[in-house]
Amino acid sequence: MNWMRTTILAAISVVYVVDGEVDVSSGWEHASEQYSPPVLANGDLCTLVDYRNTMAQDVPSYAFIRCTGGLYRPSIYREGRRTDNSRLACFGRIEERVATGGASNARPVRWGQSLDVHDAISMVSNSYSGGTEISSEAFILADAPVLAVRKSFSGTPPEEYDFEYLFRRPDSRDEKPLHSDWKASGGVLSFTVEKTVRSIHGRVALLCDRPDATVETTERGLRIRLRRPAGNVAFLLAFADDLDGDDPDAAIAALAGRIRRDGWDGLKRGHARQWHDWNERSFVSIPDGRIQRIYETALYNLRCWSTRWSIPVGILPSHWNGAFFGFTFFGPALCATGHEDDMRKVARFWKGLLPSARVRAGRAYPGDRSTGIRFAWLPDETGTETSGNGRWRDHILHMGTICHEAMTCWRYREDRAFLQDVIYPVLKGSAEFYDHQAVYETKDGKTIIGKCCDLERMPSPVQNPFLTTCAAICALESAAEAAVILSVDGQMAAHWRDLSARLRRDLPQDGTKYIPYPGYDARSVAVLGGLVPYGVIPAADPLQRAAVRDFDENMDEAGGMLLGVKRPCTWYAAWTAAAQARLGDGAGALRNIQKASSTCGRFGEIFEYNDPGAMSIPWCSSPQGTFVQAVDEMLLQCVGDELRLAPAVPAQWKNYSFRLKAYDDLTVEAEWKGGRCVLLIVTPGKAYSGRPKALVFPDGRRCRMCRLRPGSSDGTLVP
Repeated sequence: MNWMRTTILAAISVVYVVDGEVDVSSGWEHASEQYSPPVLANGDLCTLVDYRNTMAQDVPSYAFIRCTGGLYRPSIYREGRRTDNSRLACFGRIEERVATGGASNARPVRWGQSLDVHDAISMVSNSYSGGTEISSEAFILADAPVLAVRKSFSGTPPEEYDFEYLFRRPDSRDEKPLHSDWKASGGVLSFTVEKTVRSIHGRVALLCDRPDATVETTERGLRIRLRRPAGNVAFLLAFADDLDGDDPDAAIAALAGRIRRDGWDGLKRGHARQWHDWNERSFVSIPDGRIQRIYETALYNLRCWSTRWSIPVGILPSHWNGAFFGFTFFGPALCATGHEDDMRKVARFWKGLLPSARVRAGRAYPGDRSTGIRFAWLPDETGTETSGNGRWRDHILHMGTICHEAMTCWRYREDRAFLQDVIYPVLKGSAEFYDHQAVYETKDGKTIIGKCCDLERMPSPVQNPFLTTCAAICALESAAEAAVILSVDGQMAAHWRDLSARLRRDLPQDGTKYIPYPGYDARSVAVLGGLVPYGVIPAADPLQRAAVRDFDENMDEAGGMLLGVKRPCTWYAAWTAAAQARLGDGAGALRNIQKASSTCGRFGEIFEYNDPGAMSIPWCSSPQGTFVQAVDEMLLQCVGDELRLAPAVPAQWKNYSFRLKAYDDLTVEAEWKGGRCVLLIVTPGKAYSGRPKALVFPDGRRCRMCRLRPGSSDGTLVP
């Protein structure tokens, strides 16, 4: 089965829905409405491209987008390239000038933009007064730091056309990027990002496939000027530097050689093939077109942000300058969609930060392990804390989230060596941290987590917080489980299990439901944490079920990320949908995933939050995984060696299909037509353990599978 192919088009003024696609047209005057340009990225090079496939700085809606790292303006960045103040170094932007219709720098009078999330290509069409038409495609090569843009000129040719690379900081045509210097000649710009220790030296090459094109050096960078262009013209920007010890001159020459050898068609074909290979590892096809589009865009976004280190909030200054939160829900989404390698990279990242985490935990001397580990709340690639001063530095719930994400890697692929070498050191250190630094025994005999910052919407610090306690239980139980599997640390494992049992016994509750923390009379999404993300409280627990129901009923009041936000954010609504899916509540899961969809952007992008007149962090990675997980778990859930098929599919969904990964390196492909299962194939991978599995159908029927062959490629048909 193939993915449902979806092209997402920006909806600014006039919207037409045809065959599940969104088609739009717009004029410049409408750009003051909600518009955040689509992301193009390959986990290394990143940018935003606007309605002309360039990076203009004056789109009115940008002024309404809240961000944490400075102005929200399209520019070019590379992950890991930082200035001395830990900010991502800016590598300029592209702009264009169209002289047509009597104007020396005309704007389109009508335009449309679409994002193909399967090929990772932005496509735009621009109409100018005087009959000039310019359409274009833009993408960042999947495997190289190259930005490719092809302009197609038709109608009345413009008198003059400039494609310009400006080595300038965002929102300025005169100031060069912070801490940078440059010079240019022969179509290549040489730059230096000046640092106290080990500055970064690099090259940017501008190329064009038109034989008569000449690259000029300007006071702002590089420019190609064309007279009365017609037909297709490709422009390519290639980037190289010495961050990893490479010779920038040799690297840029190799990229230029590849560009000339492969040409536009070869580059585009290879780029699309790599994206198709990534996408084809799974698929979901559901009858709700909007949810389908946002689901696919969320996966696209995670792929864009998947760097060689881990998955940051985004590779943009506005996205916490490309730093890495520990409190993110990527694991189930990536693993279930067949991208375990991306998730294992995240686990390796945290394993690599153990030395700095031990120092952060306060070790008394080299080799001291009594304090465990404590990861920074928002580390960069080296583990250095990048968040400013604030109560968020008192979070400890991210330690449990990191453990949950790491253990998810084990559940989907039971790789004992990976568990021992990568996962268990993280689990053990985190369990020791909670044991030695966070758990307290009260005078009345309760075992609780001491005062810390829980969710930032609530007061801080708080004692015995529900969400943080669930995170601690997850870390302790995961460490104990791994220790048993590896036959190590037996006494410690027993102690961790006892400690987690006592913490679970004394979770805050009011007699009818779990509550965010003792004495708190408001509501918070925190009460969902026993189910999602941590899975430490059974779905049958009446206090947990009541807590989910109470939050769902009051989400309009409590579903905003920050106080004063007027409507539920996508993340919290999707979080609720995932919790309801685990309760088997298909109607509730659908209602809240639809609510989550209502605050997404024009291209299906998910924001940190999106309130009328206040957009915050579009293309934010943190909520993407939650949205994907919620949809996946409506279709397939794994509980131990039990595979639950369509456990939370709403009654109105009669026709749907999917291919998703299950625990223990299994792949499940299924299709329903008219409400009836017509296809079910379970295929074991090479790492399958051989343990029998049980299939549970929506009507409660069970089927025991015991004939699966590890590593078989033909699949097993289950009647």
